[in-house]
Amino acid sequence: MADKISHLNNAGFLKSEHKKRTELSLPNGAGYIFSYHPFESMQIIFFDIHSSEIPDLWQLGFRKGDEGRYLRTLICKRGSCHFFVNGSEGILLSGQVMMDYGIGDDKSFLFTSDNFSGVEIIMQVDTLVKESAMLRMLRFVVEEMCLPEEEIFDSNGYVFNYSKTTEQTLDKLLNSGLSRADGIMLIALTVEIGHNLGTDLKEISTDKHTDVSEKQLLIAEDIYRCLTDDFGSKHTATHFAKKYGTSDTTVKKYFKKVYGYGFKEYQTKVRMEWAAEKLATTDMKVGDISDAVGYAKHTKFSNAFKKYYGITPLTYRRKNLRS
Repeated sequence: MADKISHLNNAGFLKSEHKKRTELSLPNGAGYIFSYHPFESMQIIFFDIHSSEIPDLWQLGFRKGDEGRYLRTLICKRGSCHFFVNGSEGILLSGQVMMDYGIGDDKSFLFTSDNFSGVEIIMQVDTLVKESAMLRMLRFVVEEMCLPEEEIFDSNGYVFNYSKTTEQTLDKLLNSGLSRADGIMLIALTVEIGHNLGTDLKEISTDKHTDVSEKQLLIAEDIYRCLTDDFGSKHTATHFAKKYGTSDTTVKKYFKKVYGYGFKEYQTKVRMEWAAEKLATTDMKVGDISDAVGYAKHTKFSNAFKKYYGITPLTYRRKNLRS
């Protein structure tokens, strides 16, 4: 079979496929869209187009998606576009990035200017937990970009202006992608831009928390250590309120003010991520994992896991278990 396949789809666009690369050539010299798919869990799409008459990339079979939790990052270098997330619409302008972190990858966007360039990075977070140096590095990038989740990412995505440092890395990534650079170079630059965006997000978060007092910080940090190091125990806001001589509401407020997460939300996060790691790397029984993360009833654990990851623990294991 030939390594490279080219064909016209129903919309009249020339689609070329070669191993992990796919290119969509637009009619009448209107530019092209190039996709690099280095891993099952990752897709990088480069845009250099000069027309607003572009069909949805899902309809063209150009985007890939599956179950699970996705981090989707859309960076606009030139022009503008409309993006659609969970049925809601927004506008992304030059110099902005849109990030969304949620279950499923049913996101899409349409071009609204006649001169658009940018990069879209789609990562399936669940399957990034692999025994590979590059994948582990990407996992760290995802974790950096996903904090604080509740404040930075909402159901309709989060839009912000990226920094000059991020713009410089974006220029390198765009130039490398559009010139069909080596795949290792594209991944390395993607990791770099991920770190830069993570820094941008932390600065946004820091600006919002400059009024945190020393007392509030100490209380929040102590709660954070307890929830992180002993996630199998039942920690309540009431317990910490009595410990510090304050109210439940105040304890929750301090924690969210410093870390950006709700008290229970963070507790669920550490429990579910630990459980997912054990499902993917060990043969521990689901019931034993449920006990370890503090769920007295296994059905409650399964329901909580499905709500968090979009699939049941057993389905997650079948999709991600490594020998």
